[in-house]
Amino acid sequence: MNKESHFSNQIRSNYAFLAKTVFDLHSLIQAQSEKLYEEKELGFPVWASSTILMLASVKKASIMEISQGLNLSHQLTSQRIKTMLNLELVEGIQDPNDKRRTIYRLTSKGLEKSKILDMYCVDAEQAFKDLSTEVGCDIQSVLNSAISALKNKPFGDRFPANKYSYQERIPTVDKDEN
Repeated sequence: MNKESHFSNQIRSNYAFLAKTVFDLHSLIQAQSEKLYEEKELGFPVWASSTILMLASVKKASIMEISQGLNLSHQLTSQRIKTMLNLELVEGIQDPNDKRRTIYRLTSKGLEKSKILDMYCVDAEQAFKDLSTEVGCDIQSVLNSAISALKNKPFGDRFPANKYSYQERIPTVDKDEN
C-alpha cells in the first residue's frame, strides 16, 4: 500500500474529515450516475435533474422560484438554466405581469426527458434502498438526520469549550529544532 492510499484511509476513518467523506460519496455517486445517464440516453447533465423534475411538477417558474425551490443560489440557477436553454430542455417566456421577469418551462423535449427521468428515479431509489440494506443503515435517514441536527445546533456550537485559542495551545518550537 502506498503512502497516499494509507493517508487517504486514515482520513476516511477520522471524524474530523467527515465532510470530505460525504463529498467523496457525492463525487462517486455523481460520476456513476453520469455514466448511467449516458447509457440511458438522458441527454443532459446529472445536475439538471432536480430542475427538470421541479419544472415538470410546477409547470413554470422564474429563476428566483427555482433557486428557492431547490435551495440553490440565484447565480447557480441562472447558469443551469442557460445550459438547459442551450440543450433545448427549457424555454423562457416573458412574464406578462412583469416585463423584467422571465418564466421558464420545459419544452416538449424537456417533458419527454422528464418522463425518462421519472423512470430512472424509480430505479435509483431502489438501488439506494439496496445499498442501504447492504451497508446496514438507512442512508437517506442518517443524512437527513445529520442535516437537521446541524441546522438545530451548528457545527461550531458542537466544539468543546476552551478559553484558549488554538494559537495559544500550540507548544512553542525552538528555532534550533527546525
